[in-house]
Amino acid sequence: MALDLFHETQKKLLKPHLIIYSTLIDGMFKAGKVKDAKELFSRLPIEGLQPNIFTYNIMVKGLCKEGLLDEALKVFRKMEGNGCSPDDCSYNVIIQGYLRHNDLSMAKQLIDEMVGKGFSADATTVELVVNNDLLVKKLLSCSKSSQGES
Repeated sequence: MALDLFHETQKKLLKPHLIIYSTLIDGMFKAGKVKDAKELFSRLPIEGLQPNIFTYNIMVKGLCKEGLLDEALKVFRKMEGNGCSPDDCSYNVIIQGYLRHNDLSMAKQLIDEMVGKGFSADATTVELVVNNDLLVKKLLSCSKSSQGES
C-alpha cells in the first residue's frame, strides 16, 4: 500500500525526498520485502538523490538482518566511496550483523577498524559480545594472537 502510494506520487511528477525513500526502504525490510528495499535504494541516484548516512545504515541493518552480510559489507564500503563516511552507528550496525551471524573474524576486524578510527561500541554491541562467553574467549584469543604477531 505504501509502495503503491509512493509510485502514484511519482506518476504525478512529485519528486520524493530522501527521507521518504529512507522510510520506505526501512519499511520494506521490516515487511520482509528485501527485493523492493534494494530496488528503492538503487533508484536513488536515478532520481538525483544521494544516500546519506541514515539511508546507508538502514540498508546495512536490513541486509544484515536478512543474513546478506556480503551485500551489507559492500554497501558499508560503498559509503566512503560516495563521500559518506561511516560513523560509530554505522560500525555498530554492521558489527552487530556479523556477531548475530557468528562471523567472529569479520566482527573482530570491524571492531579493530572502528576503534582505529576513534569510535566505540554501543551498548548493544557490547552486550552481544559480553553475553556470549565463547565469543568473548574467541575475540580475546584473536586479539592476543594478533598482538603477539606485532
